[in-house]
Amino acid sequence: MMLGFGWGRFILPIWLGLAGVWLPLGWPLGAERAAETRLVYAELAGEPAADVAVRLRNQGLDAGEIAKATRVRIAEIVVQQDALVVRLGQVGGAVEARFSRLANALKVRLPLGQVERLRRLDGVSDVQPVAQFRPLTSTSVPFIGTTNVWNRGKLSATGKGVRIGIIDSGIDYHHAMFGGSGDVADYTKNNPARIESGTFPTKKVVGGYDFAGDAYDGTQTPRPDRDPLDCAENGHGSHVAGIAAGMGVLTNGVPYTDGYGKVLNMGKFLIGPGVAPEAKLYALKVFGCKGTTGLSVDAMEWAADPDADGDLDDRLDVVNLSLGNSYARPAFENNAAARLVKLGCVVVQAAGNNGNNFYALWSVDDREISVANSMDDGIENNSIEITDPPVVRGFYEAVEGAFTKQLEAAGEITGRVVYADPPQACEALKNTVALEGNIALIDRGVCFFLDKIQRARDAGARAVIVVNNEGGPPVAMGTPGGTVDIPAMMITRRDGNNLKAYLDAGLFVKLGGDVMIGGPELADQLAPSSSRGPVYETHLLKPDLAAPGFNIHSAKAGSGGDQQMSGTSMAVPHVAGTAALLLERHPDWPPSSIKAALMNTAAQTRDENGAPYPETRTGAGRVNPRLAIDTPVIAADAAAPERVSLSFGLLEISGPHLAKRNIELTNFESQAWTSSIAVSNTLANAGVTLTPAKPTVTVPAKGKATVELTLAIDPTKVELAFDPTTTPEVKGGPRHIAHEASGQVWFHGESRSVHVPFHMLLRPVGDHRVEAGSVAVRQREGVAPVALPVVGANPYSAPLVSVFQFGYQSPSRGYSDRERAARDLRAVGAASNAPELGGIDDATLFFGIAMDGPWIVPQSFLTNIGIDVDTDLDGVTDYELTHGSSGDVLVTGDITERELADDAYYTIIDSLDLEKPKLGGLLNVFPSAEQETSLLNNSVMIYSVRAADLGLAKGSTRIQYRFHNVLENTRWIGFDAARPALRTANPSLGHSPYHAADSPLVVAVDHDALSGNGYKNNTLPRLLLLFHHNEVGARFDVVKLAQSGPDTDNDGMPDDWEAGQFSGIGIADAASDFDSDGFPDVSEYRAGTDPKDSNSYLHFKMPIEVKNETVVLRWQSVPGRRYRIEKSNGDPSEWKPIAKGLTARLDSLEHTDLRIDNGKPVFYRLVVEQD
Repeated sequence: MMLGFGWGRFILPIWLGLAGVWLPLGWPLGAERAAETRLVYAELAGEPAADVAVRLRNQGLDAGEIAKATRVRIAEIVVQQDALVVRLGQVGGAVEARFSRLANALKVRLPLGQVERLRRLDGVSDVQPVAQFRPLTSTSVPFIGTTNVWNRGKLSATGKGVRIGIIDSGIDYHHAMFGGSGDVADYTKNNPARIESGTFPTKKVVGGYDFAGDAYDGTQTPRPDRDPLDCAENGHGSHVAGIAAGMGVLTNGVPYTDGYGKVLNMGKFLIGPGVAPEAKLYALKVFGCKGTTGLSVDAMEWAADPDADGDLDDRLDVVNLSLGNSYARPAFENNAAARLVKLGCVVVQAAGNNGNNFYALWSVDDREISVANSMDDGIENNSIEITDPPVVRGFYEAVEGAFTKQLEAAGEITGRVVYADPPQACEALKNTVALEGNIALIDRGVCFFLDKIQRARDAGARAVIVVNNEGGPPVAMGTPGGTVDIPAMMITRRDGNNLKAYLDAGLFVKLGGDVMIGGPELADQLAPSSSRGPVYETHLLKPDLAAPGFNIHSAKAGSGGDQQMSGTSMAVPHVAGTAALLLERHPDWPPSSIKAALMNTAAQTRDENGAPYPETRTGAGRVNPRLAIDTPVIAADAAAPERVSLSFGLLEISGPHLAKRNIELTNFESQAWTSSIAVSNTLANAGVTLTPAKPTVTVPAKGKATVELTLAIDPTKVELAFDPTTTPEVKGGPRHIAHEASGQVWFHGESRSVHVPFHMLLRPVGDHRVEAGSVAVRQREGVAPVALPVVGANPYSAPLVSVFQFGYQSPSRGYSDRERAARDLRAVGAASNAPELGGIDDATLFFGIAMDGPWIVPQSFLTNIGIDVDTDLDGVTDYELTHGSSGDVLVTGDITERELADDAYYTIIDSLDLEKPKLGGLLNVFPSAEQETSLLNNSVMIYSVRAADLGLAKGSTRIQYRFHNVLENTRWIGFDAARPALRTANPSLGHSPYHAADSPLVVAVDHDALSGNGYKNNTLPRLLLLFHHNEVGARFDVVKLAQSGPDTDNDGMPDDWEAGQFSGIGIADAASDFDSDGFPDVSEYRAGTDPKDSNSYLHFKMPIEVKNETVVLRWQSVPGRRYRIEKSNGDPSEWKPIAKGLTARLDSLEHTDLRIDNGKPVFYRLVVEQD
């Protein structure tokens, strides 16, 4: 077992030894956290009953034979598990749950140090952690068109006969939304630990189980019982269940029971009916009254066999999972969900509430339906009124802050709007005089709302208007603590940007009016909190769909009334209910067909500017029940029909890329269906085309047809840019992004159209490298320039290399698992730009880090990397550097907090003298909008930190640093921040250590700084180079520097070489050309040629590389000199030039020739062309 280490508030993750899964110490892990135990799944060899059922069903066996076989298999598993239970005493383990339907496993609690021993027990095939989930928290049902599906006569669908399992916090079955009395007294007198006579089950909530007990919060052993009553202080499950299948509650508080086959007057409802109001509900309670849960698989196992008789044919029809986590992909839970889908259950899962951040989505199996959170047309907010100038006069949507003085108490406020300076008000305001007595306009971002508004208040502002920096509606501003005694409201980004143009003309506003606005303007925009894909680890496309989940009204547990909640939790039941409608109309459709119909008919979603959201935000689009039910045709990826979408994953490409994929269409009608085919590019990219092989397709009646599509990528044309709906800044600061191409493949029929989303991540990669393992330093004193012979190519137009004074190198541990390899240090180094900036005062230190394998996103709770800095050279850490997102640090100071993580990545600084960790420089120095450094899906990164933030000042600049994580703790490495031995800063790139990888690269050695950096006897430092745009396995290089021999006559030629060539050092000089070939002797020295040979035929470096029917020729060159390559088949009179005018920019050059030899020998020679 490997333990996290470190001090202060940096809680580094610990390696549990569990199938490559890393969990941070600060992450709630269950009761084991306090009791120093672990909760794990111990998997046993052999298939679970679900696999047996699916296999036999595919073989054509009838239901009775399948049920008999699954019962036999369950009995075998019980015997197998009983034998393991006896052995668990050897590791102090106790069984908390058994699984035989969806997994062959035990849930085991055992002491902290026994995980590896458990893995080695006879009968255990694997050990995996129990993932912790959290709850992810009307006009929406009519908005998506569901009410039109209820009242279509014989074509109506209300979910009748369909069973929906709500895996959540339980259901308040006393609530009128579920046919109960709605009387709070009935709820209050119910003992939640037992079932009173006549209370449960009900006609609506027909079954369920409490796997948790009210006291369970994820940190205790559950206390299950048979009563799945929801807690009033939770209520999440009741709210979700009401959206999916609630009956509706009239304004008098009684259940609606008058049927749904007519047009309903929604004004008569206190709570409108759910999407599938006649579906039956099962309450599978996995949460207590608060906290997280590790019981999701327990509930899925129950859903696979509700009566526990071993016959899996009665599995539930739909399961709703409005729960999840972020930046994770738990294999055991995903496998269980996948098996449940294979049994025939539609599983719908929340995408998560982590916002527009790459890979933040809760990752699920391909077979599940992942749902994002959009808005309907019934959302209303308060407003501000612009009174002047006339051109922008009107009402603008706004939301009051939660911690500021409310306008109801403050009264109406009017005044001039003054823009804060600086605009984000995260530093002392420079225009306090202008702000006094007026209304401050402040941009959201970088610091707390409390700090912004307090600064405006201190400057005398009467109120504050905050401009959102994300798309979508304004949000209610919150704070970790404290209040401000002036009002503040947030407006949308679009409105704010528009109003700023009129500030100089005199912009006047009135706050405190009673005009409510919103409605259709917000329809089908995404809620800002909805998580972005793609899937962590696999890079495949998710979410699949969007549905309304913002400000949704539904049942409030324990009250008899309603409440408003927001989140993907509320979006999921809209899709689960729609799936129930489809199953009523198409009971024989498998889950893959239900999913395809939902996705193929989804409506497009757009932001406030009309730009379509990329597929990693909304998948196929917003669910459209009527179109889904009525579609005559479905379409899906032929190779992965359970996924539906064409998902190409992460494409790291060094040359032209071609891939063919097929979409299979299925026609359910009794007549052929013909359509045209078109591809729409949501995120178009000049280097990417997806082209159908034919313009039309005809799908035979009750048949199938396949359409081939070709993906072609020219990496030299790939554009690395932001999508139109993603701003360069996220809430905490400038962001880093991944680069995508995505869109929809459309099939336009005569009266119906269907579409399939496609998606890929793009990363052009190259093979730049330093050709020589050792580079000569000609100059022996002072600051000596060193030209580094970088060779190779990259299709990306601006590939980067960063250069550092080498610190430490470690061999690869050879991990095949990406997650472990991403924690395996390969090299670390340091750089400083103090010499170029004239001293330490304004200097920045840079630490370059190379790991063996790539991380996906550099969140600290995933990558587990740190640098200790000792500034007084006493061997004790004074500052600890790590990395993470600004959202974590600004809000809580806890870099392990997943829920606040974002795409603004920083170096994080901590020390015992700091109240909480603070932000250093940007990770990789530049954000994506300024310089593309490919931070995501990489294995090299740069920490940047101002020297002043480490307490460094003139006269105190020598430090020592070391790398640490759970695998390695390096020695201390000396470094002089004011005068490094290597000068690598590039003034063209912000005095950072970055250089263009495809241009001449020159750094310098400071001979006089060697001893101050720990180099004895004039030993030269090594260089660490990080190639940020290279392919996997070629992203760093360590290069030695070697001092050339003495050059007493200072002519650029070492004395020993000069004497060997000319029998003395006075014969040649810096301008001489002994053989009169136009190639100076000093150049012949540098090129490695014979200065006495006038032919000057250069020598290719051996061995010659032959690969992929090409020949790669390399030679030592002189910068600025031109070369020609000639080729012959053996006849010395027939040398033919194959490449001319090859101008060298470095000390080495290469050329690639097609190896077309027709079976004959091939000879090459190199010639220096005359100027």
